[in-house]
Amino acid sequence: MIAIIDYDGGNFKSVINILNRSKIKFILTNKKEEIFKSKNIILPGVSNFEYCMKKLKSLDLDKILYEAVIVEKKKILGICSGMQVLGSYSEEGNVEGLNFVNGIVKKIESDKFFKVPHMGWNKVNTQNNDLFKDIENMTRFYFCHSYHFSSNDKNLKVNMTNYKFDICAAFNYQNIYGVQFHPEKSYTDGSKLINNFYHIG
Repeated sequence: MIAIIDYDGGNFKSVINILNRSKIKFILTNKKEEIFKSKNIILPGVSNFEYCMKKLKSLDLDKILYEAVIVEKKKILGICSGMQVLGSYSEEGNVEGLNFVNGIVKKIESDKFFKVPHMGWNKVNTQNNDLFKDIENMTRFYFCHSYHFSSNDKNLKVNMTNYKFDICAAFNYQNIYGVQFHPEKSYTDGSKLINNFYHIG
């Protein structure tokens, strides 16, 4: 079973729909005992970094997730801003993240050719990440974001897309996974990715 973290900061309905289509059991919860009974964790996010961290902390989910992910090594998938808060810090609100992986979140600067927010379908390098098993390299996924995750940590496996410059589209470090795009809005390949996450390990 997958625990979808309920913190009033995520795109729950779309995630629930894709899990239902994939016939994967889940629970929408912010309760420690239910999170710990689950096999995997999904941390959705469609709001801004500062708001997400505020809501997580208000429910003690920062501490609960630390125990579940860092101590107990449960697998977690962060989506969009849910991915970003897994990092150390964000320029968006100048606030600290959960610090599960080394990296900071920076603003994408717009110009006349590249608009912000970055919205639409972009090709993703899908190599060397179990999330993308049986998904062709340079498959398109749906993005909607104004900030991007950046890291120099060589222990972090990173999959890139290009929007004005190379941007982290996904990462993996041990049991921690993140995607900047929205698999729940990426049709068949998004469903494959969610299924891959559920079956990892």
